[in-house]
Amino acid sequence: MGHLTMMRVLDAGFGVLATGTGAYVFHLWTLPAIEGVADASVLMAILGTLILLLVGGLGLACLLAAVRLGRGRGRMLQTFLACSLLLTFPIGTIFALYALWVCWAHPDVRRHLAPVEPSEEPVREPHLLKAAAIS
Repeated sequence: MGHLTMMRVLDAGFGVLATGTGAYVFHLWTLPAIEGVADASVLMAILGTLILLLVGGLGLACLLAAVRLGRGRGRMLQTFLACSLLLTFPIGTIFALYALWVCWAHPDVRRHLAPVEPSEEPVREPHLLKAAAIS
């Protein structure tokens, strides 16, 4: 499953980059206003906080998608993230198209991410039933 692993690595990379960028902008724009620096603008402090919330939230969502894809979930979260990155040309568009292809068109990944029917019960092995009855 090379494509799923690559998708998780890219999600983690984008997540760390976005979260770090949001934290850096917050540090540059908002912290001077909080600390009472004379040249700090209240508008810049508000913008820094909004950028931290938006970009940092996107980064955390990418990290969450990386974790959930490894567990066989997260297809809808990854699709939402891919759709939100389609307009960030060219890198975001390439990443988004690759993410959509991996989650929805690649046959191995589709089997891995397919929902499990509740009617499908696990197969019980007879030797395990005997061992459970003995103990």
